[in-house]
Amino acid sequence: MARFIFLFLAFLILITNVTMISICNGNFVHAVCIESEKEALLRFKQGIMDRANRLASWVSDADCCRWTRIVCDNMTGHVIELHLRIAPPWEVNYSVYDYEANKAYERSMLGGKISPSLVHLKHLSYLELSNNDFGGIHIPEFFGSLGSLRYFNLSRANFGGEVPHHLGNLSNLKYLNLGNNNYSMYVENLH
Repeated sequence: MARFIFLFLAFLILITNVTMISICNGNFVHAVCIESEKEALLRFKQGIMDRANRLASWVSDADCCRWTRIVCDNMTGHVIELHLRIAPPWEVNYSVYDYEANKAYERSMLGGKISPSLVHLKHLSYLELSNNDFGGIHIPEFFGSLGSLRYFNLSRANFGGEVPHHLGNLSNLKYLNLGNNNYSMYVENLH
């Protein structure tokens, strides 16, 4: 009887370890989106002009970790990446200028107002807004409060004016691209 109990306990330990390894590798885990982060993303979407309906999956009755262009941490459910870049046609086909493809690209650009609700995404480490058209608006100062950002791309997103010194607060930042905007941008101070 003691041997049976020993074998049974050994089996349970083995099964527990295999299950934990699988969970840690993300095989069985899909965390659900944090409700406050979903609300922040929906407020962000309200200010965005999305003529091509690129954010159509962003609806209140769906798990935001399943939305397009969103990456969540599988263990915690926190939003960690926003991929809002659009690939321009010249990246797809360098050899031929395609008027229709260029017009479709222009229609698919996001624009509008960027809601400060993004500051509620405390674990956001990757923000990609390049190749959109924000019509020369200033880079929002609150971007400097996104303290977890490691990757931040605003190239060809048509921001203008002074680059806010608040971006100097992004101490975890490894990549920043503000280039190729059609509007004049300048830096006075990033302290």
